[in-house]
Amino acid sequence: MPPGATNVFSRRNNTNYMETGVLSSLMLASTFPQIVVENFYVKTRNSIEEGKTKAPYAFVIPVQRDMTKAADLVNVLRAQMIEVGVATADIKIGDTTYPAGSYVIKRDQPYGRLAKNLLEKQDYPDPRLTTYDDSGWTMGYAFNVTVKPIDDKSILTAAVTPVTTAVTKGTFKGTGTTGMAIAHFGSNNMISFRYATKNIPMKVAEAKFTAEGVEFPAGSFIVTGGDLAAVKAAADKFGLTAANLSAAPTVATHDADMPRVAIYSQWSQTQELGWYRFTFDKYGIPFDLIYKERVEKGDLKKDYDVIVMAMQNINRQTVMAPKAAKPQPYKQTDKFKFLGQYGSTDDMSGGFGQAGVDAFGKFLEQGGTLIAVQGAVRFPIEFGWARTVDVETPQGMNAQKPLVNAEISNPNSQIFYGYENTIFPVKFTQGAQTFRVGMADQNKIAAKYVGGDAAVLSGLGVGMDAVAGKAFVVDVPGANNGHGRVVLFANNPIYRWQNFGEFNMVFNTIINWNDAK
Repeated sequence: MPPGATNVFSRRNNTNYMETGVLSSLMLASTFPQIVVENFYVKTRNSIEEGKTKAPYAFVIPVQRDMTKAADLVNVLRAQMIEVGVATADIKIGDTTYPAGSYVIKRDQPYGRLAKNLLEKQDYPDPRLTTYDDSGWTMGYAFNVTVKPIDDKSILTAAVTPVTTAVTKGTFKGTGTTGMAIAHFGSNNMISFRYATKNIPMKVAEAKFTAEGVEFPAGSFIVTGGDLAAVKAAADKFGLTAANLSAAPTVATHDADMPRVAIYSQWSQTQELGWYRFTFDKYGIPFDLIYKERVEKGDLKKDYDVIVMAMQNINRQTVMAPKAAKPQPYKQTDKFKFLGQYGSTDDMSGGFGQAGVDAFGKFLEQGGTLIAVQGAVRFPIEFGWARTVDVETPQGMNAQKPLVNAEISNPNSQIFYGYENTIFPVKFTQGAQTFRVGMADQNKIAAKYVGGDAAVLSGLGVGMDAVAGKAFVVDVPGANNGHGRVVLFANNPIYRWQNFGEFNMVFNTIINWNDAK
């Protein structure tokens, strides 16, 4: 450390470690270039040969109701140089036929072993095993996308067209001119579509309906005015299924009025929250990043309709914490030229105090919606905005972030618009708690863990009976004096750009922010 430094370990140390690793690797490669190239060749050859001789010989992502998440999955594979093809004709394997347009990942390729690692189930048969972080990452489960391993060698000769980048285009039915309906088949792009067309009025269907030969699930959009050409162009861009309506459907609806969104950030513990910022940016969700300084000013509803408290340690103790004796500034100076690009403060220490608590209380009373995730759920619970809800820590478990089955408790919940099945996979994040809900608020439970070791889909999860039937999503309308809404997630539905199948729990809440039933 430099003389007079105030810290004993800093980001500079981390950077030095990385630089040393890169320089060491470059030195090794320059000293033994033939060995490096030969090793790469041998591993590539071995991977190709294994794919020809060992099952599974391929993985197929069949054509399914929502192909946008399937395309997202493929693009993550492609980013890692895994070869993917699109079937040019139907593929018959045994009694199963996979239609043309299905994605095929054959294993006789240089990165076939990596594809197997990412797409197969992670199995930890010995409960004494420990792992540092994620033990289950099977991408099909994480994306809530059907992926089928193929043990029939004939799949290697199936005709496919190579995929460079997976792109989905819209599907349109009907020739009517009354308006358009856009089906919510579970695509995360529904929120991208809505913000891209935010100036065009539209409704959200509260029940399923059929139009132009298409069954539209609850959560689908209905447009009967405005620039229909722009609506069609957006639906096509985001790969959605739509119909040109001959008549307006007869179904209960509410306005799809898009909210002004803020993500609240503490001045520390920003890693997991950063993935929310990244995800919102990727899906075109506009938001402000706010800190305790903005909260202390009050009048939050003037600027925002939805505030997201992503995974952070936010509770009575942290928000009421006093400032440190010595201020801890975070701002740009001549010495620190890159600080303060996303926010600055004269003092990072301390919480937003009673003034901030009152500001959130008023925000709810004025009809705002607060979304709280994992550690942040303690904030609305401890200040009385979650009614009879409390958290509890499951005991006797060894669960290192496996993928597990969950169950939708309220099939009419807007949070689960677009979900095809009542049982669906979720990431059981490390340190996850569950909710204990009083009898008066049982109807506010939106989802529970199935529980039991048999519900572990991939990864290390032992003693999962401890979470059987335990709530992990609770929706509390009328949270403060009969106004506002608090939505609590004991899990982390936007986890490090992995669990795409859970993103819609947050996205649906945002789209339907002021329409809780």
